[in-house]
Amino acid sequence: MVTKKDRPVDRYMLTVEGAPAEVDAGAEFAFSCRIAHSLGSDQSGLAVSIRDHGNAELALAALAGSGGVACVTDDILLKAPLTKGEHIYRAVLVTQTKAGAPVDMTATEFPVVVKAHAMRLNVWDLPSAIVAGESFTFKAGIKCSAGCDLAGRDVDLFDGDGNRMGAGTLRNEVWPGTSALQYAEIDGKAPSAAGNARWEIRISEQDAGVPHAAGALALDVEVVAPPDCAVTIEAADAGTHAPIGQARVVLHPYRAVTGEDGVATLKVVKGSYRLLVSASRYLATAMTVEVAEDLTVRAELTLEPVVDPASYYA
Repeated sequence: MVTKKDRPVDRYMLTVEGAPAEVDAGAEFAFSCRIAHSLGSDQSGLAVSIRDHGNAELALAALAGSGGVACVTDDILLKAPLTKGEHIYRAVLVTQTKAGAPVDMTATEFPVVVKAHAMRLNVWDLPSAIVAGESFTFKAGIKCSAGCDLAGRDVDLFDGDGNRMGAGTLRNEVWPGTSALQYAEIDGKAPSAAGNARWEIRISEQDAGVPHAAGALALDVEVVAPPDCAVTIEAADAGTHAPIGQARVVLHPYRAVTGEDGVATLKVVKGSYRLLVSASRYLATAMTVEVAEDLTVRAELTLEPVVDPASYYA
């Protein structure tokens, strides 16, 4: 017990500042403590002990500065446990007797909810139109909110009825140009009937080790009947007649990009289509195309007009 001889009888109030309400499992988090006290109180030998629910000390912070009737600690850094759920911590203001024994003076509790790491999903290279009954491949990328290595985890493809339609395994390498986006090649098979469908890619939750929440992303899949015609589109400059590479071609739901020769070929079902061709620095062009057999369509694009910025202020 601290006696009047050891220390004046002071009144202290301890508060925790900046502690997060939620934190990823295993992640570090920082906060500080403020101690309000009566004017003229003795602050020598004061420190703040941070303890877990079992009263085991996790950190000990000295007072960093005083603001008249208040003083604060430096930032206190803790590492969240790997167990999901609410964890109660205690901040305890401690002092020492002249004999050197630590004494608890006042305490306050604060909760922190530990959550599983979130999984962020993305897809690319998904065919714009998938032929009924045929196999197809696309890429699924997944990034952990804390940047964990997810290599070896399975990614599944499900249809709207919950049937598993394909799968892939996350690779060791990270997608170029990203910091922690790992990816899988998903091999799937389209249903036998044509039509629009909403499917989903999923990665299951994991509780062993570092917990990860389940992740899912919906996909709109366009399933078409087997094609019976080939439409070749030639994109060219209307002035020079030079081919335009990397022009975007759309015969909904079919899509393609022209090669350096300005040519793209789409295999489609017979019918009437609205053809849209666009390219960087060109005005897009659109036309109606009737497809009854194989055919070639030439689309000539006009360069966008060059506008003098000064004309905006004329």
